[in-house]
Amino acid sequence: MFAKCGDINEAIEVFHSIQQPNLILWNCIIGLCAKYGEPNKSIELYDQMITNNTTPDEITYTNILTAIFNLGPSALEKGKQIHQQIRQYKLDLNVILFSALIQMYNKCGEPNKSIEVYDQMIANNITPDEHTTTNILTAISSLGPKALEKGKQIHQQITQHKFDSNVILLNSLIQMYNKCGLPSKAVELYDQMIANNI
Repeated sequence: MFAKCGDINEAIEVFHSIQQPNLILWNCIIGLCAKYGEPNKSIELYDQMITNNTTPDEITYTNILTAIFNLGPSALEKGKQIHQQIRQYKLDLNVILFSALIQMYNKCGEPNKSIEVYDQMIANNITPDEHTTTNILTAISSLGPKALEKGKQIHQQITQHKFDSNVILLNSLIQMYNKCGLPSKAVELYDQMIANNI
């Protein structure tokens, strides 16, 4: 329904004309605002949803975390608040939600917190996907040489999960080794990638 609207403001108008929007409609409008450059509006709508006693789900939180990481460090406190609410609602944390939390903390200037969240995911026996692994490598890269050992650990997991043919992930791995002070390993990986026609 909202996709037929000419712009995001029109979609918001249509949404506000609905007397009792359900969770699906809330998720749609929050997600649209997050995706189409209106992260503050997305947060505002999320707060309205909570005020209206609509219980958020994993989709809601993935959408709102997207809005927050698009705002960057200025939205860190809101991101922490959302993380706390996820705990309060005792949601089943899946790989998509963990990935959104990892990306949010990194984009908001807390790469160490990203690593902590990643470690929680592993402790909960949730297998990371390529997207999650790319996000955690970005966080590790931003920390530089002090995070090299963690980067090596992630590299082992990439090999274990057979993600080592994913070009985006390999580029992130190369960048991580370079930024963490091991350029020779970055060059070695690059040469392997070329040799394997990736």
